[in-house]
Order: sequence, then structure tokens, then C-alpha cells
Amino acid sequence: MSKELSERKKKILHALVDVYIATGQPVSSADIQKGYMPEVSSATIRAELSALEALGYVDQPHTSAGRVPLKPAYQLYVGNIEHTGEGALTDAETAFIRSRFADKLSEVRDISKRAAEIISDVTNYTSFFVSNRGGSVMIDEIKLVPLKGGTALVLIVTDGGIIADKTIEVADVQHEYLDTATRMLNNVFAGRTIGELEGMDLDRELNAESDGFREIFDAVLAVIQTYMAEHGDDVVVEGALKMLDYPEYNNVEDAKNFLAVISDHDSVSELLAGDEDSIEFSVRIGKEDSGVDKCAIITAAYKVGDEVVGRAGVIGPERMDYKKVIGVLDYMKKALGTVLDDKDNDNEE
Repeated sequence: MSKELSERKKKILHALVDVYIATGQPVSSADIQKGYMPEVSSATIRAELSALEALGYVDQPHTSAGRVPLKPAYQLYVGNIEHTGEGALTDAETAFIRSRFADKLSEVRDISKRAAEIISDVTNYTSFFVSNRGGSVMIDEIKLVPLKGGTALVLIVTDGGIIADKTIEVADVQHEYLDTATRMLNNVFAGRTIGELEGMDLDRELNAESDGFREIFDAVLAVIQTYMAEHGDDVVVEGALKMLDYPEYNNVEDAKNFLAVISDHDSVSELLAGDEDSIEFSVRIGKEDSGVDKCAIITAAYKVGDEVVGRAGVIGPERMDYKKVIGVLDYMKKALGTVLDDKDNDNEE
């Protein structure tokens, strides 16, 4: 739809969204002329606004009122931010973010919580952070240790240490049987990440020689799946009540619906999932599939090397400060990349 717009219409639309984000009030032609386009007459701007209304970019709540942006206007606005690189943070904001990461953080959850806090504090919106480093843990070796009573201890050694030491029932506790089972387990599981094993089809992986060991394979895979359920996506939500500061959410039903969605960690994970890792920012405006009306959600994937280790997101009213949010998420990419790289280097030492 944006191809239909002249450069002047785009400039007027950008100015209208800017003013509406700042004030929350319908924007007049005089507001646009005074702050953005003094060289253009108010009558010309009014005519252009009427054209934009006919094209579905803006609405006029009342006959004598100014205009408010609609979803296509926000989408065009955000696209311009990404194209021009607007949204750079102030020196004070970047210094604040650096200072908040100055303390040494020992756990991934510490980093996730700190990141969500910083994003919420700087943007003044509700923020999410979902880390998925549990799935990136790689299995180095699996060991079976015979115990009494037809059981064996399963030790799963990973690049991050021992993640599981569970007992399983076995048909034979003789060393020869367990040594063969151990070799076969390592042929299938070693060198793979936990995430790669999730939903594994053992029938495809095993051959005729493995028939007598199927119960052990099933038991070990169940141990791994239990670990994933307990240590998979780690969801942190910060500033949950900040959305209620905006007049768009003064309605009790809207507020209850919003709080219900962000209180459910599965729902939060879904809000941040499903986008291609190559997409720098994902922007969803309006309800769409979020379950939350009159809102905008901006998400970004964070990587260490080529590996996506987490996703951050901000949820706010449709008239959120897109420049600020995109600027914060972009800067956090650099800050988090540095912190996570340092943590990985510490683990290797």
C-alpha cells in the first residue's frame, strides 16, 4: 500500500504518528505544519490527510477533531525507522545500559532477568526475555553405571557439566551388556545438542542390532526430555503493570485480558516465537494472534555467533515509542552479545 503514497504524504504520515505517540491526542494539520512542515500550507496538509484517510492510513474520530493513525500508518512508520536507522539512544541511555551489565552475572537466568529489567526501565513498557540455552547444551558422553536390583545409574555429561544422574531399570546389569548399551547410546546421542534430541524418532535412529536395547534408549531419551521440560525456555517478564499506565488500557476488561496473557509463560513464549532468525526485528501491531488487543509487540532474536540464545520483546500500546524501543533492542543486541561471549569464555577456562 505504501507504493501509492507520494513523499509528501509519507512525511505527513510520519509527522502525524510522531505527534500522536507523544500526545495520545488526535493530530491537526496545524500541529504537523508547525512542528514538521512550515513550508506547506495548512490547507494542503488537510487535503493530504483527507486522502490518507480515504486510503485507510488515518481516522478522524470526530468531524471537528484531528486524525489518529491506524495500523497501516504504524507499519509504514516502523518500516521507515528500520530503513533509516532512526532510534539511536542518547549517551545517557547507553551509559545506563552498560552500567547495569557491569556486575558479573553467573547464570543465564541472571542475564535474562537483568536484560528484561533494563529494557523495561529504558522504554517504560512491559518487557519479556526468553532464553533457550538449555536446548543448546551439547551431549559429550553418556555413561551407565550398574547398581543393585536391576537398575543402572545414567550419567549424561555435557559441555556444561553433568546435567542428569537418574536411575533406570535395565534387563541385564552385567558389564558386557551395559558396555554395549553405552557404546550404542553414544553413537546416537553424543555430539548432539539437547534441542536436537527433542522429539527424536528413535525408530529411524536405531538398527536391528539395537533391538535388545530399546528399553534403555527409551529410558535415556525420557531423562533428556524431562530435563528439557524443566530447563527449556526460561521466561522473564518485567514491568507487567506498566501497560496499565496508558489510557488505552484503562478499560477493566482490556487490563484483565492483558494481565492474563503475560502471566502465562507459555503465552509469552508464543509471543516471541515463530519468526525467522534472520529477521532483525519483528513488529506486530494490533491484536493479530497475540490475544492482546490495542497493542504493539516488537521482538528481537539475540545470538552468540550463529546460535540464537534468546528472544527479547516489548509490549506496549499501538502508539508506543517505536524509535526508542527499536533503539533499545538494537543496542541490547551488542551488550548481550558481549556479556554472553564473556560467560562462554569463562566456562572454557
